[in-house]
Amino acid sequence: MPTGPKRRTPPQERQAYGLTILHPSHPEVRRLQHDAARPALHGHKVWPTSFVLMDYLHQRGVPPQARVLEIGCGWGLVGLACAKTFQAQVTGLDADPAVFPYLQLHAQLNGVDITTGQGTFADLPPQELAAFELIVGADICFWEELVEPLYQLVRHSIAAGVAEILVADPGRPPFDDLCARCVQQGDAEVLTWTMTTPVAERGQILRVVGAV
Repeated sequence: MPTGPKRRTPPQERQAYGLTILHPSHPEVRRLQHDAARPALHGHKVWPTSFVLMDYLHQRGVPPQARVLEIGCGWGLVGLACAKTFQAQVTGLDADPAVFPYLQLHAQLNGVDITTGQGTFADLPPQELAAFELIVGADICFWEELVEPLYQLVRHSIAAGVAEILVADPGRPPFDDLCARCVQQGDAEVLTWTMTTPVAERGQILRVVGAV
């Protein structure tokens, strides 16, 4: 009896912005899912606007050896791209420590070092924010209750001397609220970013610039 066409197996890894990125079905990721605690705060995969932000940074550039903080880092791909391509000194912050084995798996796979720390947006005091020149985050403003702590983090970062904050999102209502509050301060803009390779994605980037 004839059989139908075989289902195509999705590739277990992809190349993007100098990184090797593993699919959630990759054996090494599956091993972590079996052996380690499962991420509880949506850190179980790479979210789409991580690619939007990586594409923006790839085209625009990051100063070599920049001190970069990725907030709500999850698997940390944006920070890892900064470390791999621009030799940035990167710290990944996430409220859920269960994401860090996935981040470190990708760091080891790509031959870069990245520091990790557990904490929420509200946990970062100005003196710690002052250690960074660039703060990045992707798909991190998905609940309305995240708007206020993220807004305060942005304001504290600017006051502490951080040069730039970049937050990417598909354009959810909470993110729109955050953008409106930041733009009202006069030091922010919202960019619409469309990309076709290595994946087709579209999103918005909130860019807040500190004093020169």
